[in-house]
Amino acid sequence: GSLRQLDPQVTADRPLKLYCYDIGRADGAGVSSQAELLELLPELGLRVNPLYRVCDGVSDTIAFYRRMMDERADLPYETDGVVVKLNDFSLRARVGVVSRSPRWALAAKFPAAQGITRLTDIVVSVGRTGILTPVAVLETVRVHGVEISSATLHNEDEVARKGILIGDMIVIQRAGDVIPQVVRPLPEYRAGSERPFAMPTVCPECGARVVRLEGEAAHRCLNAACPARLKQSLLHFVSKSALDDDGLGVRLIDQLVDRGIVSTPADLFRLDVETLVALDRVGPTSAGKLLSSLEEAKRTTLSRFLFALGIPGVGAHVADVLA
Repeated sequence: GSLRQLDPQVTADRPLKLYCYDIGRADGAGVSSQAELLELLPELGLRVNPLYRVCDGVSDTIAFYRRMMDERADLPYETDGVVVKLNDFSLRARVGVVSRSPRWALAAKFPAAQGITRLTDIVVSVGRTGILTPVAVLETVRVHGVEISSATLHNEDEVARKGILIGDMIVIQRAGDVIPQVVRPLPEYRAGSERPFAMPTVCPECGARVVRLEGEAAHRCLNAACPARLKQSLLHFVSKSALDDDGLGVRLIDQLVDRGIVSTPADLFRLDVETLVALDRVGPTSAGKLLSSLEEAKRTTLSRFLFALGIPGVGAHVADVLA
């Protein structure tokens, strides 16, 4: 947030500090382990966190984790755990990586901070693949420095498994100190007015029938023309890992879909200045910039384009493999 300030003076006035943990390409660095790397970085003028150690086996690693958990509250910054890495770089090459994470590193999270609040309602959101997700609407509660007013409940089975009723007092936590998560209800606070949740039988956005396919936990809207699905698909299409056009935000896409201007991703490339300036909060200058960014977005890679299409089962890694 500080780095993205439009005024560089705001950034300059904030006492930012950086810890370095890894490098990208570094020809001739001559290091063969994480420990050697953390010794080299300070020599290059790059700050490293002094709270690291090379551990001898699993029990030693767990002991270090527990020590850091005990000292967590006294640190001059927030932290949600420790990262355990294979020290030897040659061993890392042997175990390899998967699409989102290396096999040679493990995030050992600390227990999540928790709070108590009331679940006032459960609403349903519709994703780009048509999956309906129940979302808990909460009385705002502050947990570990962050105000939380909503949390995903994943699916109907999850709500039933946890025994959650609308109106319950609940325990909330930030999973990994980031994602709001409903842990459990507190039945001892029930007054008798609480009510169970049921997944709607029709899509709340388009009115199409909702189905639960055999073998799936999710309920889906199968209407490919559902406005909510289209909006999420368009946001995915221009997201950072796809065509990377940050000029198209939620509000603009809402207008384009709600007014019937865009019904497929291809329609984005048929937009013109006259159409855009007719939208709320879009002037000739911003319209011109948006069209330029869309033109730039056309020059992409095959793998990014495949990922942008949002084909079920085709994430960034599979898109690379297919390309």
